Amino acid sequence: MKKMIFEKKMRYCLTCQDEYMPEIEQCGVCGAKLLTGEEVVASQNSRAQQMNARKGALTDKDDVVTILKASISEVRRIEQLLVNENIGTSVIGDGPACGKGCCGGGDVELLVRREDAQSAMQIIEQDFDKVTAINSHNTAYADYAFDSSSSANICPACGTSFSGSATCPDCGLCFA
Repeated sequence: MKKMIFEKKMRYCLTCQDEYMPEIEQCGVCGAKLLTGEEVVASQNSRAQQMNARKGALTDKDDVVTILKASISEVRRIEQLLVNENIGTSVIGDGPACGKGCCGGGDVELLVRREDAQSAMQIIEQDFDKVTAINSHNTAYADYAFDSSSSANICPACGTSFSGSATCPDCGLCFA
């Protein structure tokens, strides 16, 4: 959150970084539950204590675990998020790779201390939610599947009923 002075009774949206009157309980932009200034300060203090308790950079003696296997560019992006939270990281690969996809190797692994793994995974999950905006999607139709032998289908993306096509007429999702 940007550097702000929080009034105890006012309410704040941590997602949108907006301030609301004390009687408002939900963000008007994103719908998130609002926190009082007191709760925000307590949360920030708790987070600072967690970060200060972490050991930072890895050493050869640390017990490490792999938390992510992906392209070098994705691993480096996530690595920076973890370093910002004082979580020590190491990147290893099983072959030469320049990151352009021409040298082989491909995926690399991101390692953290075993004791930091749960915190690291929470950071990765929060990043995934933010990058994909998955929490803002309506998943009411996610269990529907396209069946080419059926005379009627329901689009799993938007819920539109349709037949005779492998493309949803409403949202354009293609099932071919």
